[in-house]
Amino acid sequence: MNRNSSRVRARLLALILATVLATGPTYLAAQAPKKGGTLTVALETEVVGFDAVKGGVLGISGEIALRAVQESLITANQEGEFTPQLATEWKASADGKSWTFKLRPGVKFHDANELTAEDVAHHYNRILDPVNKSASRTFITPIKGAKAIDKHTVEFELEHAWLPFLPVIASTGMIGPIPSKANVTADKQQRHPVGTGPYVFQSWQSGDRIVVKRNPDYWNKDHVYLDEVVFRILPDTQTRYASLLSGQVDIIWTDRGATIHQGLKEKSIVSHVAEGAGMEFTLLNTRNEPLKDQRVRAALAHAYNQDAIINVSWEKTRPAVTHPFGPMINCGEVKYRKYDPNKAKQLLAEYGKPVKTNIIVTATPRGREAGEIPQQMFKAVGIELEIQPVDQVTLVQRVLSRNYSMSGWRVADGLDLSPQIYALVHSKSSYNLGGYSSPELDAMADEMRTTNDRKRQHELLCKIMEVVNEQALFLYRGGGRHYAFARPRVKNLPHIWRGFIDVTSVWLEQ
Repeated sequence: MNRNSSRVRARLLALILATVLATGPTYLAAQAPKKGGTLTVALETEVVGFDAVKGGVLGISGEIALRAVQESLITANQEGEFTPQLATEWKASADGKSWTFKLRPGVKFHDANELTAEDVAHHYNRILDPVNKSASRTFITPIKGAKAIDKHTVEFELEHAWLPFLPVIASTGMIGPIPSKANVTADKQQRHPVGTGPYVFQSWQSGDRIVVKRNPDYWNKDHVYLDEVVFRILPDTQTRYASLLSGQVDIIWTDRGATIHQGLKEKSIVSHVAEGAGMEFTLLNTRNEPLKDQRVRAALAHAYNQDAIINVSWEKTRPAVTHPFGPMINCGEVKYRKYDPNKAKQLLAEYGKPVKTNIIVTATPRGREAGEIPQQMFKAVGIELEIQPVDQVTLVQRVLSRNYSMSGWRVADGLDLSPQIYALVHSKSSYNLGGYSSPELDAMADEMRTTNDRKRQHELLCKIMEVVNEQALFLYRGGGRHYAFARPRVKNLPHIWRGFIDVTSVWLEQ
């Protein structure tokens, strides 16, 4: 290489270095988390309320909003790994019948009260008190109670060693997140939740929006980036999707096939998809005729074409299922009643009387489909189905008060679905919404709940679903597959495991 070539090379390297030095900080800054800004999240339905006793069940919209405000003792991921949140350490007794949690010191609620073991014990004991009739109680009755050992130590006493204990404590529904005891006692939690979370509740305009703002005193405040989060309630799916494309909202949750297919193809937005367990289903109230008769329920199951529901309603964006356990447990078909209209007609002939019933649905496109499609299927075999559209709050209240014949419901995705299954099928469960009971089913549910053998637990869950399918207690509407779509400026959105949008660590690229 000659001297001139060396000079040219040196100048070129110097130019490259100067360019890197000049642009490097800007590039790095673009990738680093930024503080500030307002994130707008579009939800489908109104929230019932945030009080663990008065609120009933949160649903997807409520859980997305609440997890920004309140926190659980620990967190979990889909691999079953648990990490500290309000608790820094935890351990079980040798027999598994008690668990002790050490709380993070110095954590304050949004009302300025310090988090103590009394807050944790009060929350769980309130849910467990049968006088309060909490919808969540049956999910956790293996817990006998919780007590404060000292200011930052809480102990849970269990009836027996219980496999789902840590997943339940890590949940972000009504059970896991810890509210301020003072706020609950003042009867404000339902409409004005107070927690320890990264965002402080500001306002709730029913049917429109819930607003939360950054918590300046958050224990992990260096990892909270947004000034404000606005949860917009937009029941119409196309409105939500159009608002995302126009930039009026930053993230949408959706389960509508048309918008999912559009979103997956749209290059201007980012798709978030997660496979999971759980399921959507139609719940049958077996307490009254005609659904009290197993032949009628079986006729409904054979007249019901889940594949058509998947194709028409979900537009093939969900898997068909025979049980709610997804890829976690291989149960096979577990006596699933397949679409067979001739069998349905035969069963109705055996019943010998006209069958007329009704279904309550949400007044949303998804809700209307959940009524109209089965209505046509049932009509084809001679069953008359009346559709009763109501708002989300009314639907939940009617199901929990057993004032319904048929209604849409769901088994929520999670690490361990056994608490939900037990609650739905055991005759003594306050959450046995369908009303069916049998000694055989109770015995299997009790053993499933008390076994310390994971393999045996799974075997019993499959056997329980065989009885559920044989008795036609649920009509399946598709399994767990979750979708959310976001603007490109939304950064650090966690994996939407269980289908819930977690905004706690999100930041915006300005």
